[in-house]
Amino acid sequence: MTDEPVLATRRIPRERVGTIIDAIYAFSMTLLVITIDIPSKYMHAKDVTPVHDIFISVIPDLIHYFIAFILLAILWYFEHQRFMSLRYLDRPLLCMNIASLAIVCLLPFTTNLAGDYPTDTLGAILFELNILILGSFACIQWFYIQKKCHEFVPGLSAVYITREIRWSLVFPIISIAGITIALFNVPGSVAIYLLAPFIMAVLFWRDPVKSVKKEGGQP
Repeated sequence: MTDEPVLATRRIPRERVGTIIDAIYAFSMTLLVITIDIPSKYMHAKDVTPVHDIFISVIPDLIHYFIAFILLAILWYFEHQRFMSLRYLDRPLLCMNIASLAIVCLLPFTTNLAGDYPTDTLGAILFELNILILGSFACIQWFYIQKKCHEFVPGLSAVYITREIRWSLVFPIISIAGITIALFNVPGSVAIYLLAPFIMAVLFWRDPVKSVKKEGGQP
């Protein structure tokens, strides 16, 4: 028994949603820079803090800024891959995207917490939980698309969808590992996300879709 087709009146154009997603990701990535707190030179009129000391003090903020920026860039790429394949969205898929964007907007806040309190494991856990939820939304959306692939992505191979699901699981798995490390009161657990680009590079190198294309199949 097949699922009922989505009525034309309930189809949401992917271009409209894609524009909102691009805007919110760009805004959140830009907003990350304000998580780097620099003390005002007028805070201590008689004792101006040297630039060297200021730079040393903001190193944790800088590290968390770059980690969060890279993660958002990769997550945006996941969104791009998904929307490139979709014909349109239905209401459940739209709701999943809106909920995901709400979590994206929270990332500058959790990045600020983790950067300002690098030795407080709760700040790290909140940041890692933020990424865990984002990665989970990406994975859930692909499972939903897989279930209704005849509507959303007709002609797209099962190999491609399986690859995207596998890739979207990377961040939830890394996040769970980071949270586990933080629960043992180990500071710096956020650094585990530095593995993400290398893991993604390995997965891209061993991309099964490339093998299908070389054999003359459909992506």
